[in-house]
Parts: sequence; structure tokens; C-alpha cells
Amino acid sequence: MPPLIRVHTQQFGDAPEHTGDPRRRYMAPGELRAWDKSVRKFARLPDVTRDALRHHWAAQLRLTRTFADAGVPMIAGTDACGAAHIIPGFSLHDEFDLLAEAGLAPLTILRMTTTEPARFLGEPEASGRVAPGMPADLVLLDEDPLTDHTALRRIAGVLREGSWWSRADLDTVLERVAAAPGAR
Repeated sequence: MPPLIRVHTQQFGDAPEHTGDPRRRYMAPGELRAWDKSVRKFARLPDVTRDALRHHWAAQLRLTRTFADAGVPMIAGTDACGAAHIIPGFSLHDEFDLLAEAGLAPLTILRMTTTEPARFLGEPEASGRVAPGMPADLVLLDEDPLTDHTALRRIAGVLREGSWWSRADLDTVLERVAAAPGAR
């Protein structure tokens, strides 16, 4: 099953939440030009096609919920590979919102980002959880993600390969990217 955010950006390519997303400032100008070209093309679709896409979207949400209710293993992702309106890093949080819209519980969404990917990659004993002897790559949140999936957006800091990145450090990196989007 493709990530919901990828399906949404394909089926609602000219939606304001995509075309007016303030996080576009992190994307390279050439990338944005390509996205805007696809928006113009999408805007020319006939109404009957747009109606079909809207109906398909509702079915996609129901299918996601059905799979979750049936216990089908799923992992969260974005297909952040140059697809229009998929902003690396941020779009994963958009995916969480869409999973919640489909009716998935916060615990299910959290598992889709931690233990399920570790299991899918065949590394459940090496990653995906916090335990003695496990790698100490962690995202520290300001709130409990089991109460509300939106807590996953409120990142206090990141511990990666033994280095601590505070919220201020992360914001500094974001501002550096915004100042020169697409720079390497």
C-alpha cells in the first residue's frame, strides 16, 4: 500500500495545503518549478476525473483502516523521492496526520514508525525500541504520542550516534536549509 501522503499529493495536486505549504521554503527552486508545472497540469483535469480521485481517496482511507484493524503489518513512509509536494522529513508528519484521519490509533501510528520498520527490515533485536544494548538513536518528544499522534511533531531534541541535537539546534539547521534550499 503506498503512503497516504503520496496518494494525497497525487490525487489533490493543486490543493492549497500543498501549493501554499510554507515548508516549500526548504525545497530547491528547480524542484518547486517542477512541482508548480505539475500543479498547472493537474488543474486542467476534467471534473469527472477529480470526482473519481476524491472517491478513491475515501476508499484509500477505509482500506488503510481495514488493514490496521485486521492487524496487517504496516510501516509509515512518504516516498520522498522527488515526488511533488513531498517535503522530506516534514511529510512523514503529514503521513501521521493522514493515518489518524483514516482512524488509526496513536499507538498504531507510533509502532508504524518504530517497531514495525525494525521488524520489516529483519532487525527487531537491533532497532525500533528503547532497551539496554540498543542503539541510542532517539527522538525526544515534548508530549506523549500515545495520547495524540500530533505529539510526534513536537520534537524536543534528537540523540543520533551519540550526539545531542536540541530543538534550537534543529531549528538552526532548518534555517540554514531555508537560506540556501537545494545547496549541498
